[in-house]
Amino acid sequence: MKKLVLSTVVASAVVFFGATSTSQAASISNGVKCAKVGAVTSVSVKGVSKAYVCKVNPTLPGALIPTWTLKTCITYWAQAQQSQQSIDDQRSLIKVMTEPDKTNYTKQLDASQASLNKVLDSITANHCKKGL
Repeated sequence: MKKLVLSTVVASAVVFFGATSTSQAASISNGVKCAKVGAVTSVSVKGVSKAYVCKVNPTLPGALIPTWTLKTCITYWAQAQQSQQSIDDQRSLIKVMTEPDKTNYTKQLDASQASLNKVLDSITANHCKKGL
């Protein structure tokens, strides 16, 4: 009888914990599928509120499926893309310059690009990575 009760308790625990992990997998975080593009929700974790939007994560090349993505990811990425566009526009201006200006400004833009690349890496890791 004790073995039957014990096996029932163990089986119940397995079912319970299995259901818990399934429901946690459906919680809102970067990369979790969402139903309505543009929907916004907030999640509070340890007293800190995080806002998510149902949108394609811009840091995932070729991504087509909308998922919950931190709003900071979307906002920061858009700002970084504006900075990238500015660097690209300036590069086209430099092409028509003569030396030594051409070399000097190219070096400055290369430094700006290196800084922007670090920012993009940080945005990806700290705001856009799956699971955040």
